[in-house]
Amino acid sequence: MSTIEISKANQDRVVAAWLADFEAMLNRGDLSDLATLFHPDGYWRDLLAMSWQLRTFHGTFQIERGLRGVEGKQRPRSFRFRGEATQGQLGEFGATVEGFFTFETDLAYGRGYLRLAQSDSTEESGYLAVTLLTAMAELKGFPERRGRHRDRTFARAVEGNSDNWLDRRQADIAYRDRDPEVIIVGAGQAGLALAARLRHLDVDALVVDRDERIGDVWRKRYHSLTLHNEICTNHFPYMPFPDSWPVFIPKDKLANWMEFYADAMEINVWARTEFLGANYADGRWTTRLRTPEGGIRVMRPSHVVLAVGVSGLPNIPGIEGLDEFEGTVIHSSGQTNDIDTLGKSALIVGAGTSGHDIAQDLHLRGAHVTMLQRSSTTVVSVEPSSTRAYELYQRNEGVRPIEDIDLMSASIPYDLVRRLHGPLSRRMAEDDHDLLDRLRKVGFELDNGEDDTGFFLKLLRRLGGYYLNVGASDLIADGKIKLKSGVTLERLEGKRAVFSDGSILDLDLLVLATGYKPLQEAVRALLGDEIADRVGPIWGIGADGELCNMFCATRQDGFYVMGGTLTLCRSFSRYTALIIKARLEGLVDCSRARRSAGMRC
Repeated sequence: MSTIEISKANQDRVVAAWLADFEAMLNRGDLSDLATLFHPDGYWRDLLAMSWQLRTFHGTFQIERGLRGVEGKQRPRSFRFRGEATQGQLGEFGATVEGFFTFETDLAYGRGYLRLAQSDSTEESGYLAVTLLTAMAELKGFPERRGRHRDRTFARAVEGNSDNWLDRRQADIAYRDRDPEVIIVGAGQAGLALAARLRHLDVDALVVDRDERIGDVWRKRYHSLTLHNEICTNHFPYMPFPDSWPVFIPKDKLANWMEFYADAMEINVWARTEFLGANYADGRWTTRLRTPEGGIRVMRPSHVVLAVGVSGLPNIPGIEGLDEFEGTVIHSSGQTNDIDTLGKSALIVGAGTSGHDIAQDLHLRGAHVTMLQRSSTTVVSVEPSSTRAYELYQRNEGVRPIEDIDLMSASIPYDLVRRLHGPLSRRMAEDDHDLLDRLRKVGFELDNGEDDTGFFLKLLRRLGGYYLNVGASDLIADGKIKLKSGVTLERLEGKRAVFSDGSILDLDLLVLATGYKPLQEAVRALLGDEIADRVGPIWGIGADGELCNMFCATRQDGFYVMGGTLTLCRSFSRYTALIIKARLEGLVDCSRARRSAGMRC
């Protein structure tokens, strides 16, 4: 692509002109001009707005197939450039002119983000789209209850003995005489973000969670934990963290915020409540909940959302002698805070993020820690390297609303993320050269991802196999955390670990940082084989360019899966909420749309 400079005065005109040409092509119903608008290697990502799905189309052939028929079904129109265009850089595409726009369809209002790069033409008008995002923002007739649409119920009281806000709130959360429209399983960041979105759409949602308190999913984790990415990426919907908060949020601070957030957002949460299972028939679920008192409550919502995180059930490897081990055994998903560690010998099996974090925590608490590395790991320093992955959020923090930054981020489809993270991850490795060399010298096995794309693609593909160094790597390199690599744990004898090289380690504590079963297995445990097989694999980038069965309508009617980072949960909870609202209002049959797409992960 050409890198000819465009005058700032003409940037707005270029974006507006492209949008006008795009709308004219759709209105004509003739896609023959597509090649004059899109780069042959360009991307169009649609988040519900035109397809009622989360879809990515790459190249003019796929984009044409995606657009064909859209103009007649949804009638996208009124594309209007908003704000000011800016100039940027996008990998091998080079310099870009980009900006926000709005549009509408028969059923919804949408927002989008467009990146244009100059073609080989020497004229300023020779601009082609390299990324186009079209995203649903609001269903017509069903605005979010915020701003000028906020609740006015308590403007005045004119009757004696009328219920006040607290009376109504307590009755709302009790569900004495009604069923919720949606049950969300899990009160972590995914469940709370979605519940807040649904609340703003006047959808009656109940969140159930087994823990004692909201936030325990973070509160109960190891003592020294802080988030590994910066606060600029981690805000919740509608209510950003205070400006005075630290860059890296401590786990208890986050846990307390989640409890406060649920109260402030008026989210209905039943803690100490176990989701026992459900059956689906005639457009409704029959769900069974075990209440804190031990009773069974049957509820019949239209929709069920699994929001227990994306790690699934703990994976416990078969180790000879594990059942007879005389020390303490715990999976990394469990709690180590109450275990006496001072002067104890601990073996951590696994060298991913949890393995590193727990090893560091136990070392700080006086344990003699050894890590068993079973496979190579991608190691990246928290600063400066890992921050390059979310530089977009850093650069725009305090400059743009978080909703705008989320749109800008979403406008880069995962396949393009893969392409961008090749050179980016190599730059990270150069930044971390000294640390990585020190790790190699003690025998730590390193990689840079399956296709040299670094840690972030590992996160998107399998949520494991990487570590953002907040100190454990230095402890390993300095020999303060011992390392065993290139060997296997053959068996446990009494309170000893015997390895494949014949070495023996006296052991008090065994921590299995051995990962999790696929999330599909959690669906199987809760809802049975038939529904789990129908839903299919969950997480990882599928054939449609999106995360498999995440945030969207699955092949099981009325069933959705939420999870992932705080960033993903905040951004994509919007689309899950809009799908659910649209189905409750009879606007769309998302299950039919999903099946007709023929896409499987």
